Amino acid sequence: MTDILEVHFLEIPKLFDEDIERDENDPIVQWMEFLDAESKGEMEVLAEKNNDIKMAYNLLKVISKDEKARMLYEAKYAEISDQRTRIKSAEEKGAIEKALKVAENLLLMGINIEQIASETELPMEKVIELKKKYEN
Repeated sequence: MTDILEVHFLEIPKLFDEDIERDENDPIVQWMEFLDAESKGEMEVLAEKNNDIKMAYNLLKVISKDEKARMLYEAKYAEISDQRTRIKSAEEKGAIEKALKVAENLLLMGINIEQIASETELPMEKVIELKKKYEN
């Protein structure tokens, strides 16, 4: 079994990049192929190559037959998806708040609005709005 302490970042699109060398016997490559498999046949071939994948595939077959188990899985998946969305929204909000604070500081330093918009990646309209706030 793959060492649980190992950390790998799976980027499935890179699996199909012809410029990147890959080893078909590498368990990480096998898992990526399994996760991207489009047919039952592909999954079965990979399950025969890798015992961990075989266990996952057998569990997948059981879950897909049991409506209650599938509903629990889908509910859990939806919850995880919602959590990721909340985290992403919070990160984006934090980035916007930081950009606004930087823009405010740059305005107070007398930097022109074009430079501020460029440096903070804020829309020009937002920088103009901030500038009007400080002019009043």
